[in-house]
Amino acid sequence: MLCITRLFVLSLLAGTAASAANAAAKIAKSEADEAEEREADDVSSPDLPFQELAPFGRESVGQELTESAIQESDAMVDQLEKAETAEEKRSAFRALTRLRGVALTSFDGIARSHTGNIDEFTKVNHWREKHPLRHLAEEESDVSKWAFPSNADF
Repeated sequence: MLCITRLFVLSLLAGTAASAANAAAKIAKSEADEAEEREADDVSSPDLPFQELAPFGRESVGQELTESAIQESDAMVDQLEKAETAEEKRSAFRALTRLRGVALTSFDGIARSHTGNIDEFTKVNHWREKHPLRHLAEEESDVSKWAFPSNADF
């Protein structure tokens, strides 16, 4: 799997099929060298301690660790960007919520003031005093005038 990944990465970096073939040849050669190293490591002398431990410091292990570190670093940067985006959204939402609260409070204050002005105006100005209303019942309260007029033909 690692070989395929290396081949893919090298072909992407190379950009051409000939370069990819050269990269594949290099990978095959490095794998053969690694196999030879493993065979050489398997032949051990009986007097050496800790023979069952794998050898330390191979280039392939270092390359794998480097690639893993690069991937982890990229993942951490991506996570930081996501966290920054979430924090920006949160702070913008909070600011807009505060602004909305202030706008509603201001509107409520204006509405109360206007309602108070209307109440004050109605206490001082009485429409009926300035515009007298003639009720029909008052005009027709004297029945002798309208029911039995003096000039009627009976």
